[in-house]
Amino acid sequence: MFFIKEYKPKKIKKSNLRKVRLKIFNKINKNLLFLLNKRFLWMKNLIKNKKIIIELGSGNGCIYKVLKEKKIILTDIVKHPWIDKKIDMTNVNLGKKYLNKVDVFIINHSLHHCPNPARSLKRMSKYLKRGGLILMNEPETSFVLKFLQILLDDEGWSYKKDVFNDKKNIFKQSSPWNSNTAIANILFRNEKKFKKHFPQYEINKNELSEFFIFINSSGVNNNILYIPMNNLFLSLFSYIDKFLIFLFPAFFALNRSVILKKI
Repeated sequence: MFFIKEYKPKKIKKSNLRKVRLKIFNKINKNLLFLLNKRFLWMKNLIKNKKIIIELGSGNGCIYKVLKEKKIILTDIVKHPWIDKKIDMTNVNLGKKYLNKVDVFIINHSLHHCPNPARSLKRMSKYLKRGGLILMNEPETSFVLKFLQILLDDEGWSYKKDVFNDKKNIFKQSSPWNSNTAIANILFRNEKKFKKHFPQYEINKNELSEFFIFINSSGVNNNILYIPMNNLFLSLFSYIDKFLIFLFPAFFALNRSVILKKI
């Protein structure tokens, strides 16, 4: 399984985002809230005092649960009631008024749903001001993630696609739920290769995280069985995660956090 280059689920699963929002915003799941805090709180100081902050692929809008920043503009390819702007991440088009004006783009577990991530990153650079940031969380295709994807028949991955090619899509844009969870691993595991293809960016953060705290969260868009825990035990497992990922990153890591800075 570890060496499988490509896996496709039997059926593309779609999530009921209204139910997901009820789960995130109305129900008390300390495990999930702990996970969301880990994914978003590190961004707080980076968006402080920034004027134009845009999240791409906002989906269920869970960023508001943690950051509670009304100035964040939520965008998605589907215009849900909580989405501020309908934007296709593949061909980011914000209009002339945003050219070289955006302070921060946020991408949380949505770039792997983008049929052309290279084109998306290049389009974002046109709107970012110099020194502007892209703050990102993405799935990491470790052994455990691949095992879970096969077990749950959830999402697919492919190392056979050229994700650096901005001229050709890596999968059909037939559904916003199509995905390739290997995208972040391919883009960022070799920072020199990334810089060669994207000289307009420097990588300020490229860290792996999440094992137990993800597995025992019930999932963001799923409802998987979990063991409720208080913050003390969740913090303990978070430290265990760091230790395991430090020792065996390719086996345990389930999330990759990245900061790109336009230069």
